[in-house]
Amino acid sequence: MTFSSPISTSRQQVLIDEQQLAKLQSEFARRALELERLKASFEILAAVNAPARFLASAMALCNELASRYKAERVGIGFLKGRYIRLKALSHTEKITRHMQLVQDIESAMEECLDQDVEVIVPATKEASYVYRATNTLSLHHGQNAICSLPLRRKVALAKKADRAFESDVVAVLTLERTLDKPFTLEEIETLRLTSDLFTARLVDLYEQDRWLGSKLLRESRKAAAWVVGPKNTWPKVAAIAVCALLAFAIFVPGTHKVEAPFTLEAIERQILSAPVEAPLLSVGATAGDYVVTESTAAQIDAMNAASPLIPMLPFRKPATVLAKLDTYQLEKTLLRAQSEQQSYIRQAMNYRAQGKEADAQTADAQAKHAQADADLYASQIEQATIKAPLDGIVLSGDLKTKIGAPIKLGDELFQVGQHQIRAELSVPEDQIAYISVNQTGKLAATSFPDQKIDFTVERVFPVAVVSGGHNVFKVRALINSKNAKSWMKPGVEGIAKVEVDKAKYGWIWTHRLVNWIRMKLWL
Repeated sequence: MTFSSPISTSRQQVLIDEQQLAKLQSEFARRALELERLKASFEILAAVNAPARFLASAMALCNELASRYKAERVGIGFLKGRYIRLKALSHTEKITRHMQLVQDIESAMEECLDQDVEVIVPATKEASYVYRATNTLSLHHGQNAICSLPLRRKVALAKKADRAFESDVVAVLTLERTLDKPFTLEEIETLRLTSDLFTARLVDLYEQDRWLGSKLLRESRKAAAWVVGPKNTWPKVAAIAVCALLAFAIFVPGTHKVEAPFTLEAIERQILSAPVEAPLLSVGATAGDYVVTESTAAQIDAMNAASPLIPMLPFRKPATVLAKLDTYQLEKTLLRAQSEQQSYIRQAMNYRAQGKEADAQTADAQAKHAQADADLYASQIEQATIKAPLDGIVLSGDLKTKIGAPIKLGDELFQVGQHQIRAELSVPEDQIAYISVNQTGKLAATSFPDQKIDFTVERVFPVAVVSGGHNVFKVRALINSKNAKSWMKPGVEGIAKVEVDKAKYGWIWTHRLVNWIRMKLWL
């Protein structure tokens, strides 16, 4: 029977404890490294989550990765259709796709996307992936070590019993740094972990941070894919739409309409000018006021006299006198002319009493000349009261600010027109051949586009005029008084459409273009 010494037993126990301590230290170091990697991943995720817009978030990601991994360039590209488009590049504000660098980066990203694996350059001898485009990027742009990682989004499966989600590659992340610092396995694993954390957030920002039209287009595409099939959605929808449009244009008839701008004008309009040169004394009407002639005013007075209640009503009698000119100087001249006439008459009587017939005839002639001057001055005094020539509305003339100012002979004072108005259309010369008298149509004023007014073509002027640098033909159109509106006043503009004839929509849409091509090609 043998016995071990206490010393040897204690040595064995010390060796065992040292081995366990080494294992514990190794485990602690490994866990500390994993915690450090996890910390770095969450810090990068925090940088991605901070911005609310996609581009800012992508730039924050690229700059953060470039800083942590001492990278020369970090870029991220998203799948658009069948190709990758570079969306953000570290320390680069604006990306120009015509640059060779951008094109080479996108080619390397597409190489990673097509294989759905990490592509690393320089590659190991055991590498089973293709890295031709990535190697080209490294050789032509700085001899860098490159690591491209596919970013996957989990997509729910509806009819898979063995798994609930599958991965769908939507973007690629590419890092470049100097060739003397190749990417280690630990760094690549950390990048994989980080990519899994920020991909969902970045993809959501990319899809949501678009203008409304793009979002509607995406939803419309999904709906169309559900209707026509899972593949080649847009070509099918486009083909169906084009066929339907062609069938509609070829077989469905419509109303051919000629469109032209119009201006409303009064049917009867008179311009009142200054009959004499004199200061403006008073103004009785201004633009927009209703005025009547003296005969109409007399009829109104007779009606008012027949009913004692009318003076009690809040009724304003339309003006007859539009304005008055100061006739003080004319009246003085008239008195002088009349005085001269009387003087000549007395001289003629005296000469005849003295038997001087020749001198009497001369005095008679001078008296007649003075009478003519007096009649002229009296007529001018009477004309100095500007009266309404017809029953209607003052179309222009606001003289209240000119009272007391001198008015020159022939100056335009007022334009007076009747209530009835018509439209004057300016039809382009290439469309005038379709217009004829008695055609009907509708017009709409610029200020009231919801009110369509019927009209009938009254006259087509045979001579073109230049308007806006183009030849146009003036066409007059009558508006039925039943369709008259309160806003229909001379000077109102808008668009008129004359209904010409029935024709196929294809001809209606293309005949002007066809005529233009025929003129250009002389067909």
